[in-house]
Amino acid sequence: MTDLLTWYLENRRDLPWRKHRTPYSTWISEAMLQQTRVTTVLDYYPRFLKRFPDPASLAAASEDEVFKYWEGLGYYSRARNLMRGAAYICEHFDGSLPSRPDLLLEIPGIGPYMSGAIASLAFDYPEPAVDGNCIRIYSRLHALPVVPSEKRTYDEIYSRVKKDMPEENPGDFNEALMDLGSLVCTPKSPRCSLCPFSTTCSAHLLGKETDFPLKKPKKETPVEEHTILKIYAGDRILVRKRPSQGLLAGLFELIDLPGNLTQEEVSEWLLSILGTPAPKAEESFTSEKAPSDPTKPKADIRSLGASRHIFSHLRWNMVGYEIRLSSSSPSGSSADTSSLSDDISAMLQKLGTLVTPEEYSSLAFASALSAYR
Repeated sequence: MTDLLTWYLENRRDLPWRKHRTPYSTWISEAMLQQTRVTTVLDYYPRFLKRFPDPASLAAASEDEVFKYWEGLGYYSRARNLMRGAAYICEHFDGSLPSRPDLLLEIPGIGPYMSGAIASLAFDYPEPAVDGNCIRIYSRLHALPVVPSEKRTYDEIYSRVKKDMPEENPGDFNEALMDLGSLVCTPKSPRCSLCPFSTTCSAHLLGKETDFPLKKPKKETPVEEHTILKIYAGDRILVRKRPSQGLLAGLFELIDLPGNLTQEEVSEWLLSILGTPAPKAEESFTSEKAPSDPTKPKADIRSLGASRHIFSHLRWNMVGYEIRLSSSSPSGSSADTSSLSDDISAMLQKLGTLVTPEEYSSLAFASALSAYR
């Protein structure tokens, strides 16, 4: 494997987590890089590390704050696992990550790949870090008819990498495989002419590089339809927090109704919630021709258009609307909620929480709602 290490020293990527490496910073960077592009992580890594420089500071932080620093990276279970892991490290390892892979595996959220990465990169422990890049490289190198997601595939690749791994600088070896998989031995268009294994790779010699590893037939992605409502009550915005379990757990969201509703249907839903007379879709809830009823708000509804978001296992097709509620009373101000009737304010609070623009900007929302934030 000398050619691989030579290639790595000449072509390795200049990444911030490689410049000032600690066990903790390695853990944070590897968590961020799971299922996220390197170019995206580049912006988040320094900010996260500055605010949470060690396990103690991360363990002491609130979930809402950690989620805000994670906002946009997606897969928030990773952030939640980091918090759980940090608390465990403080309780069981005096605030420092252990060097042995078996002890690293005791930490919540750390699996075989991450334990191998931390052990080898931060402690020079000769432990493979088998990820998708590694499986793809070895399956092509040896023309192995394996399916990446199967446990026997992991065991097979782990065994082969372990045999090839040098005692000295095992971290460089693991990172060489990471970079080779990202830059050269890519899933769809491998750049075989640049590969240090080009003369020995079985898949390349067969002319069947993209046949390895094997691919499972893709299942049809389920589709859900949602209507997202950004509701203003005076200067405040109605939000709610998602349950602590399930999709997007613990994140804040706008009001989310099932189905793709028309503006008229949204108007009817709002009328049913607030108990106001039904207007035409293009009108406010209080007609200018009718006497104003101070107990019933005016509502302006504006379309925010359609959007979609693709999760790993699900697709959301969304339409959004902005709704601005204000008092019907001539003396009522549109700048606060005090002019809305107590009944209306109470009804809105049953749907969620009214927050100020400053509070709104500090909350962590799922990137799925970015079109309507």
